[in-house]
Amino acid sequence: MSDEAHFDLNDYVNKQNCRFWGSENPRATHQHQLHPSSVWGGVMANRVIGPYFFQNEDGTPETISETSYITMIENFLMPMAEQNPLKI
Repeated sequence: MSDEAHFDLNDYVNKQNCRFWGSENPRATHQHQLHPSSVWGGVMANRVIGPYFFQNEDGTPETISETSYITMIENFLMPMAEQNPLKI
């Protein structure tokens, strides 16, 4: 089992996922980074794998694509599985 999720470390809430009533001006603007951080995690047998942060070479958040997912599998998941084989 595995999943990935988007996180924003600047207290940004996606308005499409959350609705609330408040006493503040609803038209107020807030600056936030363009792309939230994307994190992958998995569970295999009795162990947790990850977290793996999708980011560019300069450390900025990266949009998950087919290429970035394959890179994660080849450079993170497969070496982890080879170093820690399942004991059946």
